Amino acid sequence: MKIVLSMLLSLCLTFTTASCDNDEPELSDTTEIENQGENGGENSDDPKTPSEHKTLIAYYSYTNNVERIVTELRSQINADIVEFEPAQKGLDYAANNYALGTQLLNAIKADPNSASSYPAIDNVDVDLAKYDMVIIACPLWWSQMAAPFQAFLFNYSSQMAGKNIGVIVSSASSGINGVVADAKRLIPEGNFIEPNLWIRSSQTFNAASLISTWLNDIHYNDLTSAVASIAAYINYLLL
Repeated sequence: MKIVLSMLLSLCLTFTTASCDNDEPELSDTTEIENQGENGGENSDDPKTPSEHKTLIAYYSYTNNVERIVTELRSQINADIVEFEPAQKGLDYAANNYALGTQLLNAIKADPNSASSYPAIDNVDVDLAKYDMVIIACPLWWSQMAAPFQAFLFNYSSQMAGKNIGVIVSSASSGINGVVADAKRLIPEGNFIEPNLWIRSSQTFNAASLISTWLNDIHYNDLTSAVASIAAYINYLLL
């Protein structure tokens, strides 16, 4: 039995691993988790095909671009969704040439391992243990991940170890390498699925097509159904 389980776990890992311009920050509304529901397509190529797999979409949006992207993403897959917001409301991160946003990013860069370096965010009721995959979506600030979302990843990174992580970034023009680097620094034991999805602010109107292509590129259906099937079989053997 140990040999069988070892082979299955090895197979599971194989499936899960196959797969500087200054930009304006990208307002947000809720902190509760919303459930997408169970209505999926019947075609196996349809990303909404139901499966045992559980996906969480976690996001932060400043100018609503990311929120629009996430709304479209959730229409294409079965997933729960949670939005993270700064604890202090009404701050204008873009005022005075993004002075506050830059100040927050510099504080993190000065001591990225200290919780005090990150801005406070609202508490949310989310059990990350329920999910096999977490898709994170956030804006780029000055070629880095927006500070409030860095706070979320710092606070919850230990709960995302070993999970498949998809990354979606919105920016005005800068490339997203710095944001991806922040994500990998903050979730050192995450299994990052590539390619990442970069949607420029000017492309938000075309989010549906870009997301659909991305889901196919990362083999979302294959990834989720493979993990679910193997997990179910392991549970069956353990009965």
